[in-house]
Amino acid sequence: MNRSQRTVHILEEERRRFARDLHDGPVQVLSNTSMRLNMLSQLIQVDPALAEAEIRRMHHRLVQATSELRQLIYDLQPIAVDAMGLDEALKGLTHRVQRDWAVPVTVHVSGDVRVLPADAEMMLYRAVQEALTNAAKHAEARAIAIELMATEDQVTCIVTDDGKGFDPTHRPPGHYGLGNMVERLEVVGGRADVASSPGHGTRITFTVPYV
Repeated sequence: MNRSQRTVHILEEERRRFARDLHDGPVQVLSNTSMRLNMLSQLIQVDPALAEAEIRRMHHRLVQATSELRQLIYDLQPIAVDAMGLDEALKGLTHRVQRDWAVPVTVHVSGDVRVLPADAEMMLYRAVQEALTNAAKHAEARAIAIELMATEDQVTCIVTDDGKGFDPTHRPPGHYGLGNMVERLEVVGGRADVASSPGHGTRITFTVPYV
């Protein structure tokens, strides 16, 4: 598979993931809420206190669904990483993760992070975005750290979380999007190394060469 074919493959996987996340998340919540609203018209006459409790639960689920929709919409938007600079783009990404998932994220930058080729910057940005979403949403991390380092020949970005971890050698289709992360970096000559174990968090090291 050449570089163009691999890029198309990554984009198609992204489309499938988006459709799956949309169906399994917000769409399910909205469908369930619609049915429960029909029940409420009868329940409110029989047990007003129980009906009020159900309204609070539905409100909580709708707030969560709205947050997920915002994240999905953001994932679709093009990001001008080249205009912002990779370090500033990643800092902006961490603010959104903290806002949407209430998980503290720290960022440390060392070295002179020069401009990577546009496609390499975007692939690295999207890979880090995937790692952050996985840590906050799936791994249930309580804290995430990003370390962005530059040397003469490459940029390294390490994403560490204290979540529930997993076995990296066992990768069911679509599990944590690891396949997409690895492929993104390989397309631009980089790599993604994953270190994790159940109960001990996850550490993902992304490296992208300048040439």
